Amino acid sequence: MRPDRLPEKLSVGGRVFGALGVLTAVEWFAARWPGALLWLTLIALGKTALIAEYFMHYSQLVRPEE
Repeated sequence: MRPDRLPEKLSVGGRVFGALGVLTAVEWFAARWPGALLWLTLIALGKTALIAEYFMHYSQLVRPEE
């Protein structure tokens, strides 16, 4: 990674971390509703996608940069 891109990467990482926090809070409230299994599943899939893409760099495995 080029040093000039570090602030951009940290900013994206912070936003993703914040989004995960918000989704976790929504998940906590949704868990209190009866019959919220579908919503909990969708939230979990969204969180999984964020983690795989931004913290595990999944897209680089699928289409590696040259």
